[in-house]
Amino acid sequence: MMVNPRERNQRMKSLFGNVDPDALAKQPPLPSSSPDTDKRRVGSSAVKSMDRAFVSIEEENKRLHDQLLSSESIIELDPDRVIPSFVNDRLDIDGDRTFQAFVDGIKEAGQKIPILVRPLAGKPGHYQAAYGHRRLRACQILRRPVKAIVRELSDEELVVSQGIENSERLNLSFIEQARFALTLKDQGYSRETISDALGRKEGQRLAYISILTNTAVLIPDDLIRLIGPAPSIGRPKWEKLGSLIGNRALSTEQKKVVDELSSSAAWAEVDSDRRFALVVDALDSRVKQATELTQIEVAGGRIITAKRTDTATRISIPEDQMPGLSAWLLQRLPDLVEEFQAAQGEGSGMK
Repeated sequence: MMVNPRERNQRMKSLFGNVDPDALAKQPPLPSSSPDTDKRRVGSSAVKSMDRAFVSIEEENKRLHDQLLSSESIIELDPDRVIPSFVNDRLDIDGDRTFQAFVDGIKEAGQKIPILVRPLAGKPGHYQAAYGHRRLRACQILRRPVKAIVRELSDEELVVSQGIENSERLNLSFIEQARFALTLKDQGYSRETISDALGRKEGQRLAYISILTNTAVLIPDDLIRLIGPAPSIGRPKWEKLGSLIGNRALSTEQKKVVDELSSSAAWAEVDSDRRFALVVDALDSRVKQATELTQIEVAGGRIITAKRTDTATRISIPEDQMPGLSAWLLQRLPDLVEEFQAAQGEGSGMK
């Protein structure tokens, strides 16, 4: 803060105005030293004092200049008064094997980059995070205030800010992008807004949003959460997993396989990329084991194929080699079922 000469004189008077000149004159002089020494001491002290003053002034000016340019101040908030975004973009933060190192970094060096929040409607003093959820969680764990920028944001502005910050800093994995896009789609946001939120600016961006949502809808969300972000796993492998499941729901047998796998000691020791591979291998192996292919040779060397699984049997008849056979079997099917049931009954009576 600048001080004018008049104010400076008044402050000096308040400091020294009560000193009696006559009493001061009667004080014995201080021990003298050589003139050269006195000059050096006075000169050195004055220079150091002026240097410190100039440095302090420059630092204060820079701080005020930066604050004026940004027009937004960084403040400290109680992390327990900040709730997450209404759209969950990242999978389990606490389950991330790199997160503890992230917490340790903030503990040692402090939070370098603020999070972005908006005031929470209807709850004065409470906020909602747009981005910076890992930093927010770390500050909650460390029980220290979180540095934040407070900004008024609409819902759409919040999700766009959230997605852009993620794309510029730590990229979301493919499946995290897919879940994020599907959640926004289910909440009624346009593909253009979803594209902006994911930081997609290229010409094919809208087609990419369709790819994301079409992939995410194939896989049960609880299975995605169980596996984790799997940062090295791209679209083709997630689509393969979706093809193994079908109808976005695990069968009873598949659920049993996944439950056994996820409760094993090996599961707890591996990262999410490896967990993905374990799930795919287990489900793919189960499909192969459960499928029994039988080829039946009939008159003329013709082949009828039967494919059996735990849930169904498919019989394939080559129409070009045996025209009319499939229609005849369908017509005869009710009689064949009755014949089968009668045979089952006779078999039961023989026991």
